[in-house]
This record gives sequence, C-alpha cells and structure tokens, in this order.
Amino acid sequence: MIVTAEHMLNTHGILLRRCQQVALALFTEEAAEFGFSPTQYSALAFAYIEPGIQQNALGERIALDRSSVTKCVEILERDGLIRREVDRKDRRARLLFITPEGEKVLETVHAAALKARSRIHAAMGKERFQTLIEDMKAFSAILDDKE
Repeated sequence: MIVTAEHMLNTHGILLRRCQQVALALFTEEAAEFGFSPTQYSALAFAYIEPGIQQNALGERIALDRSSVTKCVEILERDGLIRREVDRKDRRARLLFITPEGEKVLETVHAAALKARSRIHAAMGKERFQTLIEDMKAFSAILDDKE
C-alpha cells in the first residue's frame, strides 16, 4: 500500500486547512451580526494599528495577494470604514486610514473576535493554544528563512 487514510488524515496540509475552517466558523458565528469576514477584520485592524499603511504592505501583513487585498479594501472603503489616499512619495501606492465609523465597527468586531478566541481557549486551554500559535509562527517562517 502506498498511503493510508491514517497517514493522510494526519498530514499538515489537511490539519492546517481544518484549523482554518474551525477558526473561520468560530469568527463567523461570533461576528455574524456584522457580516464581517476575518480578512476584513484584519485589514481594518491594521488600518487602525498603522495609520497610513500602504495597501500593498497591508496585503503582506495579512497574507493576501494584490487582487484580494484590493477587493477587501474596496469593500471597507465603500462601507465608509476606511479611506484611501494617494501616497505623495509614490503616486502608484495607496495609503489607508481608518475612519471614525471604522473605529466603532472595529471595536465591536474585535469583541466578537475575542469571543471566538475565548471559545478556543475553553476547548484547548490557553497554554496549549499559545503553543499552537508559536508552532504556526515557526511553520509559516520556513520559507522566510530559505535563501
């Protein structure tokens, strides 16, 4: 036999994809009333954390390709949660700023994100979850170290 079900069900790819599904489901349940995605939450959060962040830098921060980050930012801008400005230093670049309405939405969506995280803590314990986070950071850095 070349491969078994047990082997496949314990591969990092399948387990990571399943973890992503669980994280998405928990966030979606907690933030359902806001109709907000985890990606939109991340983008709005970084517009708050780093006022004037370049749109392409935002994409790098939240691991989105150029077209996906553009779509996400367009939705946030359409909803009045962020505003975009042309970067005076690089006219091709766009700078992102959270609006006062965006700050209000971020506060409520952040509370929902914290509820989702607390559900994970309840299921697996805070220490075990923190170990998982550290392991995922190490895993995601594998290609960063490649040169």
